[in-house]
Amino acid sequence: MTTYITVADVDELLGADWATADKKARAVLQANAYLTALSLHGVPDITPDEIKQAGAFLASASAAGVLYKQQTESGALTSKTVDADGVRVTKSYASSQSTSNSSLPEDVQLALALLKPWRSNPLAFRVYR
Repeated sequence: MTTYITVADVDELLGADWATADKKARAVLQANAYLTALSLHGVPDITPDEIKQAGAFLASASAAGVLYKQQTESGALTSKTVDADGVRVTKSYASSQSTSNSSLPEDVQLALALLKPWRSNPLAFRVYR
């Protein structure tokens, strides 16, 4: 796993009160694991400020418990029916795209936007003439 950020980096960027002291180390660990899993390309030896900022937002999301939060329903609730006499309950959900970022927490979406220059499509290639 690559270490992109440290607790000191996040404290500098977000202030010391971004999380309680007992959550900081784990949040930074999860943020670094998340960044490593993205397989960032072309990152220089000295971590750029944008990646540190993205890591700080990921650490904040982790400390809030939403970085790896699992969804229990698929899509947004579009209708709901409740019938007390017949004990009938109906829920309808709109389909969601598995690749959509819209269901991600705000801080994670911002982090992914900051990381856009270092993320690449493994199926894409450049053609030079």
